[in-house]
Formats: sequence, structure tokens, C-alpha cells
Amino acid sequence: MKLNGFALKLIALVLMFGEHFGLYLGELLPAHVPLYLTYAGRIVAPIFFFLSVESYFKTSNRRRYIIRLFAWALAMQAGNFIISGIIKNAYHAEFPLEQNIFLSIAIGISMIAAFEWGRKQSGIKKWGGFVFAGILAFVSLLTEASYNGLAMFIVFYFFYNKKPALYFAYAGLCVLFFLWGLNNIEYFWEFEYQWMMIAALPFIILYNGERGPHSLKYLFYAFYPLHIWALYIIRYSILAFYYPIQ
Repeated sequence: MKLNGFALKLIALVLMFGEHFGLYLGELLPAHVPLYLTYAGRIVAPIFFFLSVESYFKTSNRRRYIIRLFAWALAMQAGNFIISGIIKNAYHAEFPLEQNIFLSIAIGISMIAAFEWGRKQSGIKKWGGFVFAGILAFVSLLTEASYNGLAMFIVFYFFYNKKPALYFAYAGLCVLFFLWGLNNIEYFWEFEYQWMMIAALPFIILYNGERGPHSLKYLFYAFYPLHIWALYIIRYSILAFYYPIQ
């Protein structure tokens, strides 16, 4: 059995919704269920990062692709700010919306583009490209994906189209996260579960390199912010119903 890009996105979309459902509405679910949803959600980011690198190399216009990523990142950031403000004023929300994986992807792909540009140059331009890529790598640490995203982008880029080396490199990265988590063994299962992204490896192995019969790229772009905003609003609407502001 092989999976195309469309199938991988659908799988990631379903798992992503489950994780965010547990994150925002976990208080309404039976004990421990949200944690299991979070475990399954470790599959999502690797799939999206992997496919974003694939898209960078296969798109007909890389500049337009990067601009589109930043446009969606900006739109989501603006939406987060507006919705957080409304909910805070209406329900005294405990925490603002801060998720924006578009920004992590946009900066990660820009880092790859800068490095690629530098490799094709010579002299000071070459080093200028490398330095700019390094700056973007640092900036990526300040985004939602942080060092996890940076590490995955590095693996997916340097081992692009180099199978099975890519699989071993990705598995090795998961082992590093596992060993790092052992430093906090008391809360290993509650917080140090990033290594569970190893579960994304079978899906990556099954990828056949094809986009699939349907693109629907804007559906996937739109679903991410819309479902987060909806769950966020539902969360505080329910809390306000059960615990009305006096």
C-alpha cells in the first residue's frame, strides 16, 4: 500500500483535529483521553513538515510558495489577535491564541531557500546566503515548532530524496528526543512525548511521491486556523455557561 500527498494530509488533518479537540475541550472529556489524543498528534507536524519540503522542491514557483506561506501565517496571526481580544473581553480568557504552525513552516522553508541560494553562489554571496539561513534557523526557534521543527526541517532537507538514509536519520532524531526526555523521567509520559513522532515514519515510508488525485490545498490551509478558532471559541463559551461571570 502506498500513500500520496493528499492521503497523508487527510490523515494529518484528522489527527490534528483530535489533538486540538483534547487541548481546548479536554476538561469536558474523560480523564486521560486528551493525553492519548496528544500522543497521536505527534504524527501531524512531521507529516506537514515533510510535505512542505516536498512541495518546495516540486513547486513550479518557489517564491510564490513562500509568499503564500507567509500570507497565511500573517492572516492567522491577525485572526489570533482579534479572536483572543474578543474572547478575553467577553469571557476573561485565561490564555490567548498563540498557535501558528504556518509561521514555523514559512520560516523553515525560507531557511532552506536561503541555504539553497547560498550553495549556488560563490564568494561573499555564498556566505551571505549561509549566514541568512543561520539567522532564519535562530528565528525558527522562536516559533511554535521551536527546536523540534528546526531539527525536522534539517533532516528532511539534507536527506531529501535520499532513501533509506532519510528514514534512518529521522529515526535517529526520534531517539535523541527519547533520550532527552529521560532527563525528566518523573514527567516522561505527561510532557516528554515528542519522541512519539516516530509513529510518523511508516506514513513517510509509504509516501509514493505523488500529489494525489485531488489538491484542495486551500482547504488544508483554511482548516488549520478555522478549527482552532472554533474550538477556542467553543471552549470559552462552554466555560462561561457553566461558570458565568459574576
